[in-house]
Amino acid sequence: MKDTDYKNIVQLAYVGGGFIPANERAEELCEQLKKGEIMTFKEVTARDVRFHRNYMALISEIWDYMPRKFKSAVPKTSFYQWLKHLKGSYEVKYTFADGTQLVEYESIAFGNMSEHRFRDYVREQLPYIYENVIRKAYPDEKISDAIIYNIEEAYKRFFAKL
Repeated sequence: MKDTDYKNIVQLAYVGGGFIPANERAEELCEQLKKGEIMTFKEVTARDVRFHRNYMALISEIWDYMPRKFKSAVPKTSFYQWLKHLKGSYEVKYTFADGTQLVEYESIAFGNMSEHRFRDYVREQLPYIYENVIRKAYPDEKISDAIIYNIEEAYKRFFAKL
């Protein structure tokens, strides 16, 4: 889910026998419905939103350290997917005759994670990013070490907000 998608979230409050609109988007949706019409929703927890934003902010900060040449090839909005592809976090759904593949990227189920599991998940991702992204982009150890130090500090800042 993109950050811009959160403005479209429909919030409902449970009042015993049913739900009532709890935000403006929900009220607008209810006004469009016919009596008895059934709507289907996907549950998104507050934790899901908080973890998602936190993780994406950290990924965004890492992208900011990338060299200009990289940034022109991989836009910030695609960096998250690029990392998944680089790490092989996908399932090949179909291989075409020419050898190209249709892939489905793994989804991070933030809503199903405890805060402890979320911290562990990010902590598991960072060494891969350091070795396969930062150190490759900046082979000079002094430079890459300084960037990694800054990312570690950002990690601490972002997680202090949870």
